[in-house]
Amino acid sequence: MIAALYPYLVATHVTAVVFLVGGLLAQERIVNAISQSPPEEQAGMLAALQRFDLLVTTPALLLTWIFGLSLALSAGWLSSRWLLVKLAFVVALSALHGFRSGRIRHCIRTGAAIRRIPGADLGIVIAMLTIAVLAFVKPV
Repeated sequence: MIAALYPYLVATHVTAVVFLVGGLLAQERIVNAISQSPPEEQAGMLAALQRFDLLVTTPALLLTWIFGLSLALSAGWLSSRWLLVKLAFVVALSALHGFRSGRIRHCIRTGAAIRRIPGADLGIVIAMLTIAVLAFVKPV
């Protein structure tokens, strides 16, 4: 039964990853734009960004983990070194999302100015490329 579902698990996982990475990159670009506004003008824009995060990026992150772990379990990859390296990058992206979401909440609550994370967008792209290569090539 799992073999019959495998292509659907992969398709759902990849779709979730596309939304996750798109959401993370959008967050970074939007935060960059918002950070150029005075702090007193940021709250409304941050609230809209928070709604986007709750509707798109966070569910995509959860689905990425659920379907990714389902694939790893069903294929017996949990002890594979390539998967452990891939998971390190996935954890890093998850941590970035958690940090950014927390900062957005903090800035909305306290009125503090949001700041961009220099190089975060490049880090997201590099992590995603590394994850994709590891997932397709499975080198180690």
